[in-house]
Amino acid sequence: MYVLRDQFEALRAIQSRAKFGEGIKVAVLDGNFDPANPSLAGQNIDPVDGPQHTLHGTAVTSIILGNKTGVAPKAFGTQIPVFQEDAAGNLQGCSQLTLARAIHAACAENTQIINISGANLSNTGHPTDELREAVERCSENNIQIVAAVGNDGLSVDTVPASLKSVLAIGAHDIDGDPAPFNNTGPNLFSKMLLAPGVDIRVQAEGGTAKISGSSFAAPMVSGLCALIRQSCPDIQLADLETLLSNSCVPCQMSHSGDDKPTAFRRLDLVLLHENLRLIWAEQVAPQKHVSERIDLMSEIDTSVDAIAPEAASVEPAGLPEVIEPAAECTEIAPAQNQQPAPEFNAPPAAPRTHAPILDSAPENFVHAQPNTVRPQHASSNIMADNKVFAIGTIGYDFTNETNRDYFQQAMFSLGEQYPHLKPMIPENEIAMARFLTFRDEDGNTPYLDSATALEWTLKIDGIPIYVIRPQNQFAVQQFGRMIEFLINQTGLNLSKFAKPDTKTADLMAEQCDHDGKPSEDKIDRISIAGNIVGETRLYNGHVVPVVSPILRGMFSWTPHELAKAVLKPSAKQEEIDRLRNFLERIYYELRNRGAEPQHRAMNFAATNAHVAGEIFQDAFNKKLELNAMNVQRSPVSRPGTDCWDIICEFFNPFKRDEEARMIYRYTVDVTGLMPVTFGPLRSWRAY
Repeated sequence: MYVLRDQFEALRAIQSRAKFGEGIKVAVLDGNFDPANPSLAGQNIDPVDGPQHTLHGTAVTSIILGNKTGVAPKAFGTQIPVFQEDAAGNLQGCSQLTLARAIHAACAENTQIINISGANLSNTGHPTDELREAVERCSENNIQIVAAVGNDGLSVDTVPASLKSVLAIGAHDIDGDPAPFNNTGPNLFSKMLLAPGVDIRVQAEGGTAKISGSSFAAPMVSGLCALIRQSCPDIQLADLETLLSNSCVPCQMSHSGDDKPTAFRRLDLVLLHENLRLIWAEQVAPQKHVSERIDLMSEIDTSVDAIAPEAASVEPAGLPEVIEPAAECTEIAPAQNQQPAPEFNAPPAAPRTHAPILDSAPENFVHAQPNTVRPQHASSNIMADNKVFAIGTIGYDFTNETNRDYFQQAMFSLGEQYPHLKPMIPENEIAMARFLTFRDEDGNTPYLDSATALEWTLKIDGIPIYVIRPQNQFAVQQFGRMIEFLINQTGLNLSKFAKPDTKTADLMAEQCDHDGKPSEDKIDRISIAGNIVGETRLYNGHVVPVVSPILRGMFSWTPHELAKAVLKPSAKQEEIDRLRNFLERIYYELRNRGAEPQHRAMNFAATNAHVAGEIFQDAFNKKLELNAMNVQRSPVSRPGTDCWDIICEFFNPFKRDEEARMIYRYTVDVTGLMPVTFGPLRSWRAY
């Protein structure tokens, strides 16, 4: 039986021993909090400038750090806003990229606990590369991430809760029963812990509020993790997860129309206190490592009749197909004519009427509806450097079915009028290039402005990583350059392409020379320099950053053009092939998104024909091959600049043991949108 009073007494005992979380740093990745809120006023929380506070962020923060409602009120808090409210008070979410940057920012603040009360529905449970790397960084640095499972009531995984090393938290009600709105995907269900998350009372504008959702169960566990870390300083992530898992009891919930109960694991504070007492006792006279003491606890019979008499009869059952979300998951307001739930560190107070607090159901955005795509300007504080210099290939996207239908109909109509243009398929790059640049008998280009209806993308290995959206006074030239990129990327025979009666089918067949090699006119790569100004959703549902480019940073190149710029006009094919191999290796081995300063420096170095040519010429004359290329922060920089040293290491493959390696080093300044080199190229031998 779940006895609320016993749970609070156990919590108070843990809080007392753990000094209410004193000395532990907790990062709250949510909406900004209200510093004037009675439960947060005067608390040890880093102030945040910028986004307006949200009710959601205030509620989550107060559950962890509130002086009356907080589980760990003496812990140090750092707020990193990733969610915000619109003018109507609706909570807006963020992309996984923004969340990943926020996690990195929390790591840089030396936090020990990260709370994420947001979820992103995922059929596979796999995150973006950026989010996966951010979570792995936390795992490597013993930083515990606690994430909500989401409130859709679906048998679907969510991110980041499904990820390894992340504690996935669902909600249970005042009776200890699982909340019906928890998401229960296969990766979630195997690891989910339940904590109080229904009718949780927090401070809000005008009084207190009762709120429900896994968003408010997660900060309960984050506060507990802070208490555990304070009282067990040497505990590791695996030990912490085992401790919490061993402190759970089974609970069940039968769904309407389903005779198979679903078993969950509810965190029991009485059992947690008992397990912690074993660890604390060992701390007085250390005999075993924490992990050994926790392993010992796992062998102890944790079935306590007074706490969960029904445990013996409960068996795990299959996952539910669909769980209808509870009404309070949609709109939660203070309950009328009900006893208020007690606070953690203060006597119960009388309920007051106030505006409802919403915990909006997450979708493809973390904590946002699927059709709400908004730039995250308010989160600019977690992107200290939002400049980009990236290398890839050009692409385009329709963003939605309506936009694609426009191109489908317009291109079909043009093909019917001029049969030699067929087939006019919107997804085909050659057909799109001919459509955009089509000239009628009067020399007009009626479809050229359709380029603005496309979302132009930069791709790496065929995957869109940025949307390129011209926004300044040079937008016309920038769109024109992207169309030029598209034409040249297909390897079209430009002289034949200029003839209006050339068949599109013939152009598609002439992307290669007669020997099957790529056309000399086909560009290998393009580069884009600019600023990240927001995020948007593509036609396939992926959310990517939006880059506002600068014209002087938009380049393309072909192997022969680059060879002419780097090598002598009389260069032999062997030299051209080796140069291309040199650049291909740099691109594929060091490919990146070009958003970090060191990556921008590396990408600029790979596209700088002058410096690359000087290095290659010297290395080629000495019969050297590239061994490694890396980047390091420059030990000496000009004042107010961000400088990085590019280090290229070459070796002689025929005299590996007899001849020393050749090192080339030069400096790139990435302070501005367009990186620049400065200082001489230096080289030396190294054994």
